[in-house]
Amino acid sequence: MKFHASLALAALVAASPAMAGPDDNSLTIGLGEELPGFDGYTSTSRDGVVMTRHLFDTLIWRNPETFEYEPLLATEWSRIDDRTYEFKLREGVTFTDGSPFAADDVVGTLTYWSNPENGARSQSSVSWIETVEAVDDMTVRIVSKEPFPAALEFVAGSLPIYPWDYFEEVGAETFNREPVGSGPYKLETAQGGTTTLSINETYYDSPKAASIETLMIRTIPDDATRIAELLGGGIDWTWNVPADQVAQIDSVPGRTGVLGSTMRIAFIGLDAAGRTGEGNPLTDVKVRQAINHAIDKAAIVANLVGGDGEVIDVPCYPMQFGCDVDAAVTYDYDPEKAKALLAEAGFADGLTVSMTSYRDRARAEAVQAYLAAVGITANLEMLQARASFSGWREGQTEVWYGDWGSFSIADAQASLGNFFDGSSNDGFRDEEVMALVAEAAGTVDEEVRKANYAEAIKLITERAYMVPMHTVVMGYAYDSALNFTPNVDEIPRFFTASW
Repeated sequence: MKFHASLALAALVAASPAMAGPDDNSLTIGLGEELPGFDGYTSTSRDGVVMTRHLFDTLIWRNPETFEYEPLLATEWSRIDDRTYEFKLREGVTFTDGSPFAADDVVGTLTYWSNPENGARSQSSVSWIETVEAVDDMTVRIVSKEPFPAALEFVAGSLPIYPWDYFEEVGAETFNREPVGSGPYKLETAQGGTTTLSINETYYDSPKAASIETLMIRTIPDDATRIAELLGGGIDWTWNVPADQVAQIDSVPGRTGVLGSTMRIAFIGLDAAGRTGEGNPLTDVKVRQAINHAIDKAAIVANLVGGDGEVIDVPCYPMQFGCDVDAAVTYDYDPEKAKALLAEAGFADGLTVSMTSYRDRARAEAVQAYLAAVGITANLEMLQARASFSGWREGQTEVWYGDWGSFSIADAQASLGNFFDGSSNDGFRDEEVMALVAEAAGTVDEEVRKANYAEAIKLITERAYMVPMHTVVMGYAYDSALNFTPNVDEIPRFFTASW
């Protein structure tokens, strides 16, 4: 997709009178995918995660500027022992249906979603919880199954609290469509590809208190159409803008385009466990190693990622605790070595695999071309993110060019613990790796954790379960009158934005 001349035309359109946003203190947001729902435990798409941050609060949050934990629904917290955290809850908070917030809401929410039978999509976010107990109406204790040093990261990042009486009354399916929360916004309508959130006028004094009164979220799947809408004034903000379009947008008067660093990594998952069925060539380590040698990651980063995107050789974000980049076995771009490995595996004449991806067709097609150059025909299907994730989780694709943002949690448990835990996310099912990751998650000894993660990274890369690709750079575009700051944790905070 290229704009060039059409950008110049759109710039003229953008010079027309200002849209309603600043005039009525509203913000119109353009997203590439329809929101899958509003429940933060069953939606792991980034757009869905962003919406949950606006509709719900967690007990605490990590300040995006200082990276320090700060109070939200809890005003104080302390570690009672290696497995227990106690939280003093904030008095006077109400949900948007008027019901008061209390300990039962925390106990009900976290007890329900930590039960694997209830279908939380990211089990690593909740599987560490053994019990949640009410000490009194405004005090709760969260007890982990084992010592769990990353507990506060998950409490702050991925455990929204729901009004338990309402959730029990309507059930998970209805709650996903008709949520009630205690966050800075509340849901007004969601229909026909448009979702409207309005400011929560009863919101307590919080660092998440919003100033923009209305958020209107429009689903516009096509990148070109979404960018044209921004330039023409139909929307005020969008993201997932292709890197080669950001600078052009930024040159248009009244529009800002920026590339923002993120904690997200892109990787290629290989169906080493053979979930796609008998005869899957990816169960052979030499085939997986060949794929690692076949792809020129540096060229993809230089030409298609942009910004400060970097090649990675580890299956985690390098700045996460425990993500030891020196532990990884690395693979140089070497097509001849790839061909030799394929021949050793009995595929001298080549082979065919299924491949799915989403978000960035150009990068996926580049990978497809590199594989073709060594004799691997990858039948590529571009899907919406939710369908692409589901295809991997359900064992429907042999090669998956995906990415993972770890819920913006700065601990390798949120990356390695998500894909090497035996859950549906785990397409590798390596018992040795799973044991190392599980042990690292269950001790507060930092040196043991580091050693275990390092050994896991060595085995994961040596056995070539993935092709770690690169850090992801996010393209943002918005009305220049909007005060908006991208954060490295890849969570747009519209409650801190203003006109």
